[in-house]
Amino acid sequence: MLGIQVFNSPNKYVFFKDECVEFNYRWLTEELGIDPEEITFIEDVWAGGGNLGPSIEYFVNGLELGNMVFMQYKTFHDGSREELPIKIIDTGIGLERVPWLINGSATSYMDVFANALGFLTQKLELDINNEIWEKFGPYSCQLNIDEVDNIDQTWEKISKEINVEVQTVKNAIAPVKDLYIVLDHTRTVFMIVYDGSLPSNVGGGSNVRNILRRVFAILHKNKWFEKLGVDGIFELFKFHTKDLKDIYGDFNIHPNMKEVIQLEYDKWLSTDKEQKDKLDKLIKKKGNLSIDDWIIAMQSWGIPADRISELSKIPIPGNLYYEISQRAERVVKATEQILYDTTHLPETEALYYQDSHESEFKAKIIEVFVNLEEGKFKNTHNIVILDQSLYYPTSGGQSNDTGVLRIGDEVYNVINVERVGKCNLHILDRPLVEEPRSYIGKEVSGTIDLKRRFQLMSHHTGTHIVFAAARRVLGPHVWQNGAKKTEDMAHLDITHYKGLTFEEEEAIEREANRIIMSGLNISKYFLDKAEAEKKFGFTLYQGGVVPGNNLRIVQIENTDVEACCGTHHDRTSEVGWIKMIKSQRISDGIVRLYYVGVRILNFIFLVCKSIR
Repeated sequence: MLGIQVFNSPNKYVFFKDECVEFNYRWLTEELGIDPEEITFIEDVWAGGGNLGPSIEYFVNGLELGNMVFMQYKTFHDGSREELPIKIIDTGIGLERVPWLINGSATSYMDVFANALGFLTQKLELDINNEIWEKFGPYSCQLNIDEVDNIDQTWEKISKEINVEVQTVKNAIAPVKDLYIVLDHTRTVFMIVYDGSLPSNVGGGSNVRNILRRVFAILHKNKWFEKLGVDGIFELFKFHTKDLKDIYGDFNIHPNMKEVIQLEYDKWLSTDKEQKDKLDKLIKKKGNLSIDDWIIAMQSWGIPADRISELSKIPIPGNLYYEISQRAERVVKATEQILYDTTHLPETEALYYQDSHESEFKAKIIEVFVNLEEGKFKNTHNIVILDQSLYYPTSGGQSNDTGVLRIGDEVYNVINVERVGKCNLHILDRPLVEEPRSYIGKEVSGTIDLKRRFQLMSHHTGTHIVFAAARRVLGPHVWQNGAKKTEDMAHLDITHYKGLTFEEEEAIEREANRIIMSGLNISKYFLDKAEAEKKFGFTLYQGGVVPGNNLRIVQIENTDVEACCGTHHDRTSEVGWIKMIKSQRISDGIVRLYYVGVRILNFIFLVCKSIR
């Protein structure tokens, strides 16, 4: 998917509907050379997540190529709406449809999977019936599950149009469809696992597992697994990299990816009997499977529809996927509640990025908020926003700084700091004593707890070091899945397909401390997002994708580079020492590492004390 995202704020207009339509039209006609007579624009409405706006889809000879969505309104339960302060363009363009359109191939798979398709058809000894496919292809779009109420009736209609018996068409199309599913699903699994997500029973990992199990089921159904096997799937990954090379460059496939596939195949074999027993009991009890039963078996038991049909000998209902999509649309997420509006305020200048070892600063109060959180401070004015601050807010898994703030003759303890929009909210230990508006423009002085800051810096820098050590010990499939850095302890969640042994824990600790004792330089700087991604790749985003056009880069010399907003030491040696406490497998595919960063003298003291 190609994307165009534009954010129009009250203070900065970039472009909106008219310009966006013009730019896309010019791209079609001037860059792709498409005849204007072949282009059709259709206006519609897009709504979701409490937002609403017009959308304009564009087609070339009937093929939808892109959709421009303009988020313009916020909607409410009573049907009313109001203009959004920030109006957004979200344009999606089908990347794979562009070469299909330009080349005029029978299907997009022939362009997108050129190398992988050749390998798989040869390996499976499969011939594609081009005669029937050429007749069927122009009508295949009518089988879109999102737009068809009854798939069986649609098959009958297509059969009459091309003058070929329904079963003859299905027999010719079915193996090709399965072939394309295997190509699509294996590429998806490869990219997701390569990017650090692993099969599991929870979250996005469950999707990876279900996708992979559908591949296993299709291979077994067609008796293809004997010809391909796990070795063949791993080899297929390599052909996918050839197809993707021109877009993504070279891939470094680690051998443990094959181990991941083998483990998942073994698990699938062991659970297959359990799944069949569940279905047998359900069918004996009810005599048939309702739509609800199909959806429960797919979404709760993790059985692909193809496998349910194979095990139960019941055809897949024609409206199954349509019903699933309809139910998904009916699930509406609650709109995130924003308690404090900071859009009218200038950004807080982050002094902690200029010198993370500084403890004192001066600033001016630019706003005072009433506390809207539940608790003893609710409806009191104990929140101040400063034009600049040394106080680091809770962010990126790192706890906030604490300290004191002197306002006139009054001294307040800063007990929490939060980031809302572009501003840092300083939460005080008691309400302001004077009328709130009288504080605007007043000068303040602040002092942070430097001991707490240094420990948090050690744990945050230590997190980068432990992550780098884990990748060196376990392999490049390791990605960060979450982290928390408090004053007392830190933990790092990494993607890994099995629990760690004691020897692996020790190896990670040794490697982490080797990095620390090397005294490597740690650079912190801002870089344009596009330039950073081009230079370092998407491994930058270990803590998730960072919004905005500029990234703060934290780079440990020849070791680790990440987009990170936390406070860090200047050299790895300042961390002191990393002591691994334990590891724990918190879910399928996710291992949590617990550790502490201690000053070297404290560590020596603890070791000596334990020896006594």
